[in-house]
Amino acid sequence: MIMGMSLEHVIGGIEGLRAPVAEIEAYSGLGWAAWHDAIAAALRKFEAKRIGILTPFDKTGNEFATRMFEDLGFEVATSVGFSCANALHIAHVPDWAKEKAIVELLATGRNRLDAVVQCGTNMSLIDVSEKLEPVVGVPILGINAVTFWYALRETGIDSPLAGAGRLLREF
Repeated sequence: MIMGMSLEHVIGGIEGLRAPVAEIEAYSGLGWAAWHDAIAAALRKFEAKRIGILTPFDKTGNEFATRMFEDLGFEVATSVGFSCANALHIAHVPDWAKEKAIVELLATGRNRLDAVVQCGTNMSLIDVSEKLEPVVGVPILGINAVTFWYALRETGIDSPLAGAGRLLREF
């Protein structure tokens, strides 16, 4: 099973995420590919420690997301949030806005990032990752692609997939 995380899931910190997943796994007997495990595994593949995050959240939401990544052992150097009002707005953030945020605010020389990480399951980043990774020189890890990659790898499917960023192509 694959479980993406919404802002409500990160408010309680990492332990607040792990407990319900463990409970669901015990109840269902199924393994779960959860965002917090998936992104930690993906960042380790790239040996990334210093990250920038891109979210549909407001300042407070980004603070909760930052706490989650810090609890996982990563340094959040910077974050950009689009302050979306609802799930429909999140789904309609245009790619050009995501690209501009990554190039101009996140993956800059000043920030010295090892990776850009995107939260928010309604905000697709697959096309942006594929386009910008060669430009910015660091992996761009979107929640949906990363969680899908993790689920595939955890079930023994290790074939590369083109067109969705370096993670799915290289690892």
